[in-house]
Amino acid sequence: MTELVELGDGLQVYTQSVLETRYIYDEIFQQGCYSGLELPDSPLVFDVGGNIGMFVLFIKDKYPGAEVISFEPMPDSIELFGKNMELHGLDDVTLHRTALGSKPESGVTFSFFPMLPANSTRYPEIKEQPKAQMAQLSDRALADQMYFAQEVTVDVERLAAYLPEDRDIDLLKVDVEGAEADVLLGIDAAQWPRIRQAVVEVADLDDQLERVCGILRSNGFEVTPQQAPLTDAEDQYYMVHAVRP
Repeated sequence: MTELVELGDGLQVYTQSVLETRYIYDEIFQQGCYSGLELPDSPLVFDVGGNIGMFVLFIKDKYPGAEVISFEPMPDSIELFGKNMELHGLDDVTLHRTALGSKPESGVTFSFFPMLPANSTRYPEIKEQPKAQMAQLSDRALADQMYFAQEVTVDVERLAAYLPEDRDIDLLKVDVEGAEADVLLGIDAAQWPRIRQAVVEVADLDDQLERVCGILRSNGFEVTPQQAPLTDAEDQYYMVHAVRP
């Protein structure tokens, strides 16, 4: 059920998960998981994993002249993204209704979590650990409820198909619940020099952190992984900041 919720500083957003949205607000606006960004006044920002638009609201607050290109494949989140952009009267925001990966694919199955939409993923196995942690802290019934998944079939495209040929990308943000390396592998070698900065959220399962850092380093970035805000070390969640020297 969609609700209009008021967060800190009077920020209002439409959401279907008040609990998760408050967490994301704290992570982005209070704990500063995207702090330290140095962008021009009117940056071009690519937002891979748009969810309901919280990152876009953050960027447009800091940089009102930003142009943001977002990507989100989950239909419920797409609807809320649009409602939140309309609610705040934001322009220069484009949403592509697709998932991104290393190659184009049709009819790929994703797991959508109605209670935790931002956790929706192509790789549901990465959610077994946080589900088990929730079961230990509360109870199994609650964990089963929160991580109840619906199957959603979507198409996957390469990011290369959307990157402009004549402009630099001031910031590439990627938060796609286990598919971060896939997204980065969907960028052509000739396009990498036009990407000036990247921030990637990574769950370090099956050496995903090293894969992501390796791809970024091999394309000319200085890479700094840091433990993600609001997580413990055993959660293995990292924010990877990548800048060109």
